[in-house]
Amino acid sequence: MHLSRYLPLAAALLGIGLSTPAHATDYPLVVTDLAGRNVEIKAEPQRIVVQDGRDLFTLAVLDREDPFKRIVAWNNILARSDPDSFAAFAARWPESSARPIDMKFGDEGQVNLEQVAATKPDLLIFQVRTRQALDDADLFDRLAGLGIPIVLVDTELEPTKNSPKTVDLLGRVLNREAEAKAFNTFYAERLALVRQRIEGAPKKPLVFIEAKAGQKGPDSCCFTHGDVYFGKLVAEAGGENLGSRLVKGRTGDVATETLIDAKPDVLLMSGSKFSNDGSISPPIGIAADRGRIEASLKVLSGRKGFQFIKAVEDDRVYGLYHQLYASPWNVYAIEFMAKAFYPDRFADLDPEADLRTLVDRFTGLPKDLPLVFGAKAPLAD
Repeated sequence: MHLSRYLPLAAALLGIGLSTPAHATDYPLVVTDLAGRNVEIKAEPQRIVVQDGRDLFTLAVLDREDPFKRIVAWNNILARSDPDSFAAFAARWPESSARPIDMKFGDEGQVNLEQVAATKPDLLIFQVRTRQALDDADLFDRLAGLGIPIVLVDTELEPTKNSPKTVDLLGRVLNREAEAKAFNTFYAERLALVRQRIEGAPKKPLVFIEAKAGQKGPDSCCFTHGDVYFGKLVAEAGGENLGSRLVKGRTGDVATETLIDAKPDVLLMSGSKFSNDGSISPPIGIAADRGRIEASLKVLSGRKGFQFIKAVEDDRVYGLYHQLYASPWNVYAIEFMAKAFYPDRFADLDPEADLRTLVDRFTGLPKDLPLVFGAKAPLAD
């Protein structure tokens, strides 16, 4: 596909001016974060605290020479939830990856301000979903009193709408505008193609995504996402997310019997090499083994009662890298799902090649790094 064909539509989709040349950031500057807050950045940040360690994927496309170089403290979720993928980053940047303090912040953004302040940061990066905890702790005013800016980003609640905005925002804040623009142009071009191809589809497939499938062992089923996270990505790829009907909040559990009755057309299982004992989750990710992934998907598809789920009967079961829901790399998930949902409309689409392009062109990770971010489940016995 020729990029020039999609640039006008891509620019309109993301609301970015592709004709404006990127330039070095002039400080001080005032930016509007993803919560609509105006934040003053007095100088280029050199010491940042990262609330969600999966923002490493965003930093990887901005600080390509070394995404760890500014991080002084963070919540290193990736090392705990996906040690193999983190090890790939650490192998590429062994010294800088070992420097940040892992403060293991609460999942909703709870932090110890005194510990954070002791690292002498000049910027905090938090996900929008943590805002309530920050408000409850009066953290915005307390940080303002210390002269430490905090920007709220979002790659999770509205992933395709806000991931490019997050990249653009941090590109300006971190003096990486050219890198942000290059990545967002690629992202918009791929998203525009998917949207164009699914337009006018006669019927959306009903899709159920089991998030963190198998993390708690073979007897656990089925944690899912509502109209956020993977639920939004399913919709962007042209599917109807069953979890949006079945759970009231952001996430929830659905019984196998409910899935049998609902008759989903497609079953997606998000997986990672989770470090907890008893996990049989498909170890999808960086430096992953496709054979082990497919074996895990086969076991999960063969759980008690699953043979009666329509998607299993129809051989439409797939695995996806779990961390994609919290990363601008989610464009791979959209392409992979669109091809699974509409094989006739996307026969020539190659999500694996586009993933390779993303990593090789827009990050400093090794170009021969093994990547398995999606897989089809073998037929269950």
